[in-house]
Amino acid sequence: MTDLAFRPAEARGGDAPTERSMGGLFRLALPLYLVLLLAAAYVGVANQALRARQVGLIADKTNLLASVARAELRAAAVEGPLAVAEWAESAGMVPLPQGHVVAVAAPEPAPTFAVPEPELELRTVWR
Repeated sequence: MTDLAFRPAEARGGDAPTERSMGGLFRLALPLYLVLLLAAAYVGVANQALRARQVGLIADKTNLLASVARAELRAAAVEGPLAVAEWAESAGMVPLPQGHVVAVAAPEPAPTFAVPEPELELRTVWR
């Protein structure tokens, strides 16, 4: 065996870290931990604020969807020109004074046409 194993670290050529550099690393650990802890706390607060905003928007959406459904039910009662005229008079609208008798042009609902079914179509160009 050589004397090298029994020499201090400084005498062996500095292959082991010195006390000064190790103290510097440990001195930075606490501030780094506190900065990371504050950053994580900030991210958590921002996340909770965004979640509360999303919950409020979802509640607003639910209320709006319910009001649209109620409006659709009220609108479904009105169909055809005669029903529209009766609704307008009941809502307080004044009919335009006319000198002759008015004939309703379309007393029945408008005809419905079948919507064509979608098809898969393939076109090729030969050269």
